[in-house]
Amino acid sequence: MFDYIDQDVVREHCTFPGVLTNENDWNFLPFHRVYLEGLEDYLWSLGYPYNEWVPLPRWLPNTQLQFPFLQVDPDCATIDCFPTGGPIDACTTDQWWWLDARPAYLTLPVQPGPENDLCDFPMSPTQPMPYADWDCCPEGLSRHIEEPYHRNTELAISGFQTPPWGVMRYSNAPTALGFWFLHAYFDDIWKEWEKHCDQSTLAPVDLYMKDTPKVWQEERDRGEEPNIDNGPMWLSEDIWVRRDVDDGILNQEHQNPDHYEMGGTNYVYVRVRNRGFEPSPAGIPLNLYWAKASTALSWPAHWDGSIIWPALMGKQIDGGPHYLPSIPAGGSYIEVFPWNAPDPQIYADAYNLAPGSFFANEPNHFCLLARVEDGLPMPETADVNGNVKQNNNIVWKNISVIDITGNIVGGTWEDDRIYGASVLTGDAWGSGGTFDLVFKDPDWYKGNPVTEEAEVRVTLSAPLWDLWVAGGMQMENMVISRVERYQLIVTGDPARLKHVTYGPGKRALAHVGFNFLSKKLSGQPAFDYDFIQEKSGHAVGGERYHIIVPGRQGFYADAGSDKLISPNTSTDLSANPIGESAIYNWYDPEGNLIQTGADLTVSPEITTKYKLEVIAEVDGVKDYDLVEVKVKDHELTNVVPNPVSGTTTVSYRLTNASSAYLALCPTAGGGSNQYILNAAGNSIQLNVSDRPPGIYNLVLVVNGQPVDLRTVTIL
Repeated sequence: MFDYIDQDVVREHCTFPGVLTNENDWNFLPFHRVYLEGLEDYLWSLGYPYNEWVPLPRWLPNTQLQFPFLQVDPDCATIDCFPTGGPIDACTTDQWWWLDARPAYLTLPVQPGPENDLCDFPMSPTQPMPYADWDCCPEGLSRHIEEPYHRNTELAISGFQTPPWGVMRYSNAPTALGFWFLHAYFDDIWKEWEKHCDQSTLAPVDLYMKDTPKVWQEERDRGEEPNIDNGPMWLSEDIWVRRDVDDGILNQEHQNPDHYEMGGTNYVYVRVRNRGFEPSPAGIPLNLYWAKASTALSWPAHWDGSIIWPALMGKQIDGGPHYLPSIPAGGSYIEVFPWNAPDPQIYADAYNLAPGSFFANEPNHFCLLARVEDGLPMPETADVNGNVKQNNNIVWKNISVIDITGNIVGGTWEDDRIYGASVLTGDAWGSGGTFDLVFKDPDWYKGNPVTEEAEVRVTLSAPLWDLWVAGGMQMENMVISRVERYQLIVTGDPARLKHVTYGPGKRALAHVGFNFLSKKLSGQPAFDYDFIQEKSGHAVGGERYHIIVPGRQGFYADAGSDKLISPNTSTDLSANPIGESAIYNWYDPEGNLIQTGADLTVSPEITTKYKLEVIAEVDGVKDYDLVEVKVKDHELTNVVPNPVSGTTTVSYRLTNASSAYLALCPTAGGGSNQYILNAAGNSIQLNVSDRPPGIYNLVLVVNGQPVDLRTVTIL
């Protein structure tokens, strides 16, 4: 348990500003049920004997808690529970038992009359009420358990002495092992209500899988139908892929699948839960399907193998259902499916993609859909997003893992390294339609968003670009980067390509890529980003990008010092190397790429700033620098003869000068001679025979400012 209880877990229990607190009113029971499931999932993943603790045993608070459950996580004092402020020092256990029995109004059996038993209270509201006053539902079951029974119990357990009390008195209470078993007790009271009270609609056996991993938000998946979570619906953590059959239970971090000729068989793990109060019968079917990654998928056509043109777009995995064992009430079970993912070349050939293009060299990206056929289906349509929301026995995963140092790089261009993944967009329902393509940081995101640390680049296939152009090239928080490559860069959140109209059944590809910026790297190891297809403001599908960023040393692009040149001349610019293999790109002020390579020769007609882009080849991390090449408006073009003993001719060039003169100054010090210049002329003869021999600076002064200098030797 100490391994599971870390700062992120404890912070989920803290009160976050701006959201409905997890400790008040109707929110109390729903929050803690999902919160406890996180620990249960972890214990289950460890196997025997740890999975014997699932579901968690309850601690009756009127009994003495025994060692080792009196312990507090050693990290307690270092955990900062709040966005502001420091860690709480109350990391001790004090009394840790409570002599009062459960109040009669929270007990069974059912008694006649109001407030005599547990069944007198509704579980109200059944839908979340974000940002409502905490005292929304004083007659609800969650409120009656939370206040005063739960609060008084925790106060008593922490002791009645003056502050700082014990750890159970604070929001970092999850660092105490006893916290988890005490809240299992409160959750069991709710389960008794679900089992015995008329207000409950819970079936004795109800197998389900969780659509989303949300915990502390008002919207979270507890298995209701429809799900109170508004999505996205394609982020289930109850499906994950591993490339090794031996590590998928202990390591539940999702991997991209490999084609069998690349990496062997993949293994898909599906966790099924029983939210009922009786064990499930053995033999309930569990089906698993794949589809090519897309923001537009329909059921069942894209999953059952019926779409075979231009290529097979989906199929059932392992040829048929797996049959589940009996799952205990409140427990869960993980089933494993072997899977050989399709050859990516199939899709390159089907879409006539050039070898090595963005859209041909990505074998990894597929969607997964799991279905428990438990005899309790809700009505279904072709809308996968709606089906998943309506049914607790259907879950969907559409996640591309972008491992910055291990991902295949899209594009054949020598001047680019963009790490990302491609997905299909379009119409999956056969009726055509107009959609927006939305690129955004996830809602409720914890951590630094990727848009703060990376350049997000969207590349469209030629057909998708044409559709967007036909719709008027409408966009929001995006700029066109490379027209010839159909590329755009995200400049804000959310970003949109608007009014893209697809014909019936027409689909086209889009690639979302990430280049992290060297100067903005924070050390955060992972980021999430969403690509969503919307119709009339509602999501129909999407892709989650999970980007893994290994730690690395930063670097600085250095284009060298600014240059000063004469008109009609050239100068050499040179990038200082960064000490690793890199791409050096030079851009003009309009953003056009003018050369790839460390060195560049330019001949600007006017003063011009050039941008240097340096991209590390190993991971696509980049940095920028500017160098200015200034073209002289005024200059001394020649001094002949030089050295001189009598008269010399000084040639000059002036541009829109109101006044100008020459100053002849000995370098060793002393007085200077000044010679007024004709602003419309271009030369003047100077007689220097009266000047002592030596080395002099000849300075051109225009409009009161020195602008050029030549060294003159007088014999």
